[in-house]
Amino acid sequence: MKIATSTGDFREYLDWNDAAEATRLLAQCGFKHIDLNMYHSFAEDSALCSDDWRKWAEGIRRAGAEAGADFVQAHGSDGCIDPGKERNRRIEILKRELRVCNMLGIRRLVIHGVWRRGGSREEFMAENARFYRELMPTAEETGVCVCTENTCRQNLPEYYLFEGSDFNELSERMGRHPLFGCCWDVGHANCHGVDQYKCIMELGDGLKAVHIHDTNFGADAHMAPFQGSVCYDAVINGLLDVGFKGYFTLESYSLPIAPKFAKRKRFTQKGPDFERLTTLPLEFKMRSEKLLLDVARYMLTTYGCLEE
Repeated sequence: MKIATSTGDFREYLDWNDAAEATRLLAQCGFKHIDLNMYHSFAEDSALCSDDWRKWAEGIRRAGAEAGADFVQAHGSDGCIDPGKERNRRIEILKRELRVCNMLGIRRLVIHGVWRRGGSREEFMAENARFYRELMPTAEETGVCVCTENTCRQNLPEYYLFEGSDFNELSERMGRHPLFGCCWDVGHANCHGVDQYKCIMELGDGLKAVHIHDTNFGADAHMAPFQGSVCYDAVINGLLDVGFKGYFTLESYSLPIAPKFAKRKRFTQKGPDFERLTTLPLEFKMRSEKLLLDVARYMLTTYGCLEE
């Protein structure tokens, strides 16, 4: 398996639109394979909402080529469950993200399912089959696989993709489309308390991507491996036994965890000049990313499955 990580690792240091610079920084840390974070593409100030979105994507492609890194996976923005103008706008942005993936040679785009507060499991399955089917013509046009993702009740109790069998039910409703797959998020699975090995085996060839991070105490903190309670032996044995062909993609914030994500309290009594420790300087982040890569290499080397 080859190791990848996300341009979102530098979300606290760069404007999220600056994925080209994030790519350069990741390459400096030793990463050769990149997961492009487009999660905030639906924001009106995003590059993907502008007429220059192709130029933006080309700049990212060029940065990767110059840094000796390739793009292997991406995280898309969220859809919308309620019909209307906003839902239609987000569908069009997601289609644009599929075309960006095609421009960069990315074959897998992770897109969260849509959900409604208080919604039933049946409503969730029916609405998501409809939602993902709307993306399939563009997936077929670009050759990019759309991957849904599991979560946990702590995050969204009405998001009913918790185990491998849940994905299989949704896939059946999608007619087992060859360009529809699952991204197994091991941190979300750990929060939910499922049997990781069993679920990975249930996914079978529907497993197209993974998100690797750690959690503890039921909180989805996206920590680096070995900072929480994930059983990585179960995860890696599952990936090997199921014949997983994708990338070992980190979605771990390493050191430091972003202040907004960690809900870190702020000191506001004396003004901004006295808030000096909300996060660490970039040099610490760079050192931490290098350690994150070393840890991932150790994990895969231990099982004899590391590929560069």
